[in-house]
Amino acid sequence: MSDTHVRTRIAPSPTGVPHIGNTRTALYDYLLAKKYQGEFILRIEDTDQDRLVPEAVEKIYRIQEFLMMKPDEDPIVGGPFGPYVQTERLNLYKEYAEELVNIGAAYYCFCSEERLKQLHEKDQYAKYDRHCRHLSTEEIRQNMDSGAPFVIRAKLPETGFTTWHDLVQGKLSLPNAECDDKVLMKTNGIPTYHLAVVVDDHLMKISHVLRGVEWMMSTPIHLFLYESLGWEPPILAHVPLLLGPDKSKLSKRHGAKSVLEYADDGYLPEAIDNFLFYLGFSYKDNSDLLTLDEMIQVFDEKKIQRQNAIFDIQKLNYLNSQWIKKLDSEDLFNRLKRFIPENWLLEKDKLLSIINIVKERMFTLKDFSPAAEYFFSTPNIEKQMVLEQSAHTEEETKKWFDSAISVINNSHEYTAEKLHEEFAATQKDSGFSPKEAFMSLRVAISGRPVTPPLFDCFVILGKEETLKRISSVFD
Repeated sequence: MSDTHVRTRIAPSPTGVPHIGNTRTALYDYLLAKKYQGEFILRIEDTDQDRLVPEAVEKIYRIQEFLMMKPDEDPIVGGPFGPYVQTERLNLYKEYAEELVNIGAAYYCFCSEERLKQLHEKDQYAKYDRHCRHLSTEEIRQNMDSGAPFVIRAKLPETGFTTWHDLVQGKLSLPNAECDDKVLMKTNGIPTYHLAVVVDDHLMKISHVLRGVEWMMSTPIHLFLYESLGWEPPILAHVPLLLGPDKSKLSKRHGAKSVLEYADDGYLPEAIDNFLFYLGFSYKDNSDLLTLDEMIQVFDEKKIQRQNAIFDIQKLNYLNSQWIKKLDSEDLFNRLKRFIPENWLLEKDKLLSIINIVKERMFTLKDFSPAAEYFFSTPNIEKQMVLEQSAHTEEETKKWFDSAISVINNSHEYTAEKLHEEFAATQKDSGFSPKEAFMSLRVAISGRPVTPPLFDCFVILGKEETLKRISSVFD
C-alpha cells in the first residue's frame, strides 16, 4: 500500500435515502482513506433521472455530517477532479463512449424497445442476443442517416474468463459467456452506471472501490472497459451483505432504517458508527466503544470478513446505551434538546441533575422524557397503588409516611447520602421491610415502581415538593 495514494469514494444515487448497508460501506471507505492519509470523496450518481427523489441529495449530505464522516471532496466543497455530479459530466461520457466504439470495444445497437421486450417475454432472464453486434459499416450508416434511435453497448468477449483478485473475497473468476453486452450509453445521451462509474473512478484517481457483493457480477464489464481504454483498474473489495437475525435479506421488519431515521429515534452518531464498524469487521469481542479515530487505527482492509453480517438491533441498542453513559451531562444535555419539552430547558441545573441519574437507564435519547416527566409534573397517585407496594394496611402505611415526613422535616443535610442513612435507621423500627418502605415512597413521589435511586429523586424534587407529594397520598 506504500506505493498507492489511497483515494476512496462513495457514489450514492439520489433515487432514495441511502440504505444502512450503503452507509456501512461508506464508513469502511472513510476509514481506509484516513488510515493511509488519503482522500474520501462523495460523488452524486444522478443519471437515473426518472427515479430521482428531490430531497435525497440533501439527506445524503446530512447522513455524512451526522456520522462525522466529512468528505474531502464533494459537490459542495469541490475539489481538483470535479464536477462531482454525474449529470454535469455528460460530455465526458459521450467522448469515451465514442472512443470505445472507434476502438471496437463497443457498438451501436438499433434494436427497438418492442424487439427487446419480445426477447424477455420468451425468457425473463435472457441476455441481449447481440443482434446488432456484427452490423456492417453500411448498415450502421443507413440507420444513422435515417435518424433511428440507438444505444451504445459494450462488446464483451464471448469466451474465456474474467479473473481478478478481490481484496475481501480473494481470487474470483467469472465466465464471459454469462456476461451481457450491457448498454453504456442510452438513447437520450445519458450514460448507464457501467460507463459512468468507470470513467469517473479513473478520472478522479480512485484507488479502491468498496461495494457490496451484489455488485460482483458487474466486475467483468468494468474490468473490460478499463482494459479497453488502457487504464489501470482500482483495487476492488466486495464487502459482505447485511442480513437480518433470521438470515434473510435485511429489511425494515428487522429494524433496519436509514441513518436519519435512527437519529430521529434518539441514536447517537458514535453508536451508529460503532455498530456499523462491527458489521463485517471484528475487533476483540466486538463490544469496545470506539471513536472514529480509534476505528481508523485498528481498521485493516485485509481483515474485512467475507461472510455476510447479521444486523441485530439489540446490539445497536446496547452500544447506544453505553455511549449515553459515557457522555458527560453537559454534552448529553445538548443532544437531548430536540427530544424534550422547551419549558424543561428553562431549568438547566435541574435537568443536568436528572441526566446524571437517568442516563444509566437510557437506551436512546427518546427514553429521557418519559423517565424524567414526573420531575416536572405531579403524577396522579391512587392510594391503592401505594398500599400495593407497602403490603400493609392503610393505617400502618400512613404511620410510615408520617415517619418519613418527620425525617425529611428534621433533616439538616438534605443530600441523598444523608437521607439514605436517616431513612435506613427509621425503617428498621417501622415494621416495614426495606422494599415495602421505600417502594411505597417511590410510587408516592413518581407514580411508578421503577425510578433512579429514591433519595436522589428526593433531592432533585426538593424538600418542599417531596413533602407535598408524600403528604397528599393520605390527605
